[in-house]
Amino acid sequence: MFEVQDLAIHQGDRSLWQGLSLKIKAGERLGLSAPSGYGKTTLGRVLAGWRPLPDGGKVLLDDKPLPTSGYNPVQLIPQHPELCFNPRRSTGQALWDVWRPDEAMLARFLVNPEWLSRKPGQLSGGELARIALLRALDPRTRLLIADEVTAQLDPRIQRQLWQELMRECESRGLGMLVFSHQQALLHQVCHRVIHFGERGYDVPNMLSNDAA
Repeated sequence: MFEVQDLAIHQGDRSLWQGLSLKIKAGERLGLSAPSGYGKTTLGRVLAGWRPLPDGGKVLLDDKPLPTSGYNPVQLIPQHPELCFNPRRSTGQALWDVWRPDEAMLARFLVNPEWLSRKPGQLSGGELARIALLRALDPRTRLLIADEVTAQLDPRIQRQLWQELMRECESRGLGMLVFSHQQALLHQVCHRVIHFGERGYDVPNMLSNDAA
């Protein structure tokens, strides 16, 4: 169980999040929708431990705080995938530092093995996004935070990646928090969707049998 308790995040004089609480069970996919500039990206970085909890609240996994060193079982796939890579090293080195997926796994997530010998600046944003996604799927990962993770990909590739992600979540009991402006996508891939900055309501599961 991943749990956020009474989280508060400020940026300068602005309050981005105040008193945020949510729970994600193993294998559950929760969607979060909010207008641009609402603070979703900052929230994702805080929940994944990319920045500290400066303003109060708790982030827990199985009732324990997230580790402050070593591998973090909560992994963020950022909207800008280049943030996951050292520009001086190959993308393969960045991936293998974490784990070594086999050829079948590379194929499932549409990663060309030739890309792994190249540096991040030699690949497109869409190619980097797929490697960043695969990197976050280390077998130790318990929760994925996906921030507009397929937004820069064409619809056919988006569809295949989400199908594979859902299979991975279901087979491993992997939780997921999904940020997206695409309302239709959220309702297709998530069990629940929470809307912020609009009317503040929780939408029941609208996942169709076809999408599963």
